[in-house]
Amino acid sequence: MTATGITPGPEAVAPSGSTGKGRRPRRTDRTVGRRADVLGKLGVAALVLIVWEGSVRLWLPDYLPTPTGVAGSAWPTLSSAEFHTALGETLGGVVLGLLLGCVAGTALGLGVGRVPWLRYLISPYVSGLYAMPMLAIVPMATIWLGYSGETRLAVIALSAFLPCVVSTGDGARNVPLQLSELAQMLRLSRPRVVIDVLLPATLPFVVAGVQVAVGRALVGAVAVEFLASLPGLGTFILTHARSFDQDAAFVAVLVLALLGIAARTGTEAALRRLAPWHLHVNR
Repeated sequence: MTATGITPGPEAVAPSGSTGKGRRPRRTDRTVGRRADVLGKLGVAALVLIVWEGSVRLWLPDYLPTPTGVAGSAWPTLSSAEFHTALGETLGGVVLGLLLGCVAGTALGLGVGRVPWLRYLISPYVSGLYAMPMLAIVPMATIWLGYSGETRLAVIALSAFLPCVVSTGDGARNVPLQLSELAQMLRLSRPRVVIDVLLPATLPFVVAGVQVAVGRALVGAVAVEFLASLPGLGTFILTHARSFDQDAAFVAVLVLALLGIAARTGTEAALRRLAPWHLHVNR
């Protein structure tokens, strides 16, 4: 009696070095993927810079900014006292406005998300203000508060307040039912429910609101400085652009972009540290 041999199918024998279905990819594969991703992004950036430089030199006016001109103006601009003063004015207003707007907006958002009658009363007004461009209120704000730092602070705080209310309210309204039932079973007091259940569950939404608030706050600060001629990066950019020092103006624009990127990276790092259990952080 002969034993019947079993021939393994093609899927049973995986080539050496390959990863089978369900098997975690090797570290070398992830490293190669990251390198390819970085090289691809660097290649796109290099292509954009080459096209930009060539277009200005061949067809566009000489006073327009170029990558080489911006690079040459970077250190003189960043080390100048004028730039330091402008940066300090804008950063001071943005930091204080964000602090006021985000704290107040997060607190109100928690109430809006959990208290139906409060949501019913103020949601239409919050939604309407959130959809309205902040530039529309700058001329009126200058009349009410004058051409002063208070105007910039008020516009920044309102710009940060609204996205925090909207995002935090969405998160508080969608807290998992199991968590609410667990809090009732444990008979937690209202303050403990807020601290131990509501805030951890809505933390990703709070961070998302802050990320949006940072961008809107920077836009609001620069807009006020443009329209009210307040000292800051907005006035710095406008003055140098009008005097055809486009390279220095573009350096200030890049600084604003870097501030936004740094703020977003910082909030994501804070969320990763404070709430590592959220899947969208660990992916």
